[in-house]
Amino acid sequence: MKCFALLIFKGLVLIHCLPLFSQTERIVEFYDAVEKAAGEEGFQLTFVQPEMNLVDDYENLQQIILIRHGEPALKKHGWLKRKEAQAFVRAYDSVGIYTPEKKPVLLYSNELDTIFTSSIPRAKNTAELIFGADIAFQPYPLFREFERKIFAFPNLRLPLKYWLVKSRILWFFGTNKKGIESFSKAKKRAKQGVELLEQKAARDGKVVLVSHGLLNRFLVKYLKKNGWQVARDGGSGYLASWLLVRVGE
Repeated sequence: MKCFALLIFKGLVLIHCLPLFSQTERIVEFYDAVEKAAGEEGFQLTFVQPEMNLVDDYENLQQIILIRHGEPALKKHGWLKRKEAQAFVRAYDSVGIYTPEKKPVLLYSNELDTIFTSSIPRAKNTAELIFGADIAFQPYPLFREFERKIFAFPNLRLPLKYWLVKSRILWFFGTNKKGIESFSKAKKRAKQGVELLEQKAARDGKVVLVSHGLLNRFLVKYLKKNGWQVARDGGSGYLASWLLVRVGE
């Protein structure tokens, strides 16, 4: 914690040396500075805190952290036949993750009483490994990943990535949806997820969700339409962590 406090101090020094920005720009610059100062020690995303002096009215600040799950404990390559690819998809939705080398997000003591997660094991396991047993987890099927179905094709042995990517592309175009949720319904579900996140943020000021890469992209898209701004873009890798903020007038 002392090391983290030092990084915060370095970030504040760098921020106060910069020209005046909008509130969101100040937050972005702050986290960029802290991440650079962290170097090999590793960057941990936190919520904006009052002592950072990044917003004019902290009481009107709402924050959402989105975290993608960690790397699933499952071999994800090789040449597979169709039935083997189908078995992989089932297994992918049932396993936990490899223990992360570092935790991507840090919460202060008693900062939140509940973490939202997807109902899929790899997301729930990620939340447990990041935040430990001293906080409650609330899984929601609403936040599960967009569904995937291996497309109908001769039972040839093909690269796993081909099966997965081609199946997803066909699903996007509405030709590989029989028996699973369609792309249009999945987008509606993401919008419902945004409503839940916004309700939590309006009530408590902060919310953390551990879910999935593709779902998170659409959550970010719809949150931005609702006036949220990306304060930190975590990318698309395992444990990618995003911070979105909405500053009241």
